Amino acid sequence: MNDVPATLHGPGLPGAGVPCRLAFDGDALVVVAAEPMRIAADALSVTIGGADDDAMLIGWTQQSGTFSAIVFDAVAQQALVDAAPPAFAPQLRRGHRSARYQRRKWTAVLWTLGVVGVAIVVAWWQSEALTAWLASKVSVEREERFGQMLLTQLQAEGGLRDEGPAVDAVREIGARLTRGSRYRYQWFVKDDPEVNAFAGPGGIVVVHSGLIAKAESADELAGVLAHEVQHVERRHSLQLMIHSAGWAAILAVTLGDVSAITGVFIHQIGNLRHSRELEREADADGVAALARAGIPPASMTKLMERLVAEEKRLGTAVEFPLLSTHPATDERVVEVARLVAATKCDCRPLDIDWAPIRKDAAEMTGDDEVAPRGR
Repeated sequence: MNDVPATLHGPGLPGAGVPCRLAFDGDALVVVAAEPMRIAADALSVTIGGADDDAMLIGWTQQSGTFSAIVFDAVAQQALVDAAPPAFAPQLRRGHRSARYQRRKWTAVLWTLGVVGVAIVVAWWQSEALTAWLASKVSVEREERFGQMLLTQLQAEGGLRDEGPAVDAVREIGARLTRGSRYRYQWFVKDDPEVNAFAGPGGIVVVHSGLIAKAESADELAGVLAHEVQHVERRHSLQLMIHSAGWAAILAVTLGDVSAITGVFIHQIGNLRHSRELEREADADGVAALARAGIPPASMTKLMERLVAEEKRLGTAVEFPLLSTHPATDERVVEVARLVAATKCDCRPLDIDWAPIRKDAAEMTGDDEVAPRGR
């Protein structure tokens, strides 16, 4: 056989070893180094080692001490096995198999880590597409069951009303906006002075009394509701829940146990932000929903524009939650105005006596005129 490269270790040699060449000559191993050696095959032993346990170590003992020749290269290992004398070949073959197994194992581990790393990067890069795909795997019935679990916890926290003038107005406007929907909507007013509103999976819509008290007309409330309804219709609320819960959501979707992620979502729902793209979708579909319901689409941004102006006037120390969860950027306002201008609609203002409704909401907050809450 042709000799193969190895590294020789032993007494008097550097700790890192010295290069050598190995070859079989009959029943003996010949080590070609600074001082050549010839060792009978029956005096040799084989183990595996190296950082990844994929190197083959051929050892022997002489008067001067114990030596070992380490063969790292897989091709060289196979060449030694092929050329080994019959008495020594089984040992070499076992050692080579062990080294090959370790090499394959670590290759598999590194590939797995690489695939997982790439998957994490792709999941982060395409997180919106991933959550949309996961949401599509949840049936409407299961989504509604999750909504009911969410509602149960919201009710347990207190302050959630399902009757009274303000609730009746929300329900009446909401019914016009959701006619023909696949969801069975439930409408609530939360006794909370913060100017905010949010939609949960399965058709749960909650409006803070502070928002109703701040709105100057039923049309302004309709504009907010039209936007929130589209978060439900497009399953944005479900996507947001899955994104918020992360891997727990993936397991829940896979196993069908939505209760596993209720706790993750419940304490964040009113403060979670949709992405800019989801906000644009809700705006566009909200304008169309207002037009279908015969409600002036221009009402979509009236309340937000007024809140932005008031926030600027009062200073940055004041913040309206509605502006945090639904950013009212200039770009967004311009885009909604463009959509409104392009939308044909036989629309007229809602025929709802707004004064008693606003008064009812203001009484919930404990103030005649709700002021923004400072932070």
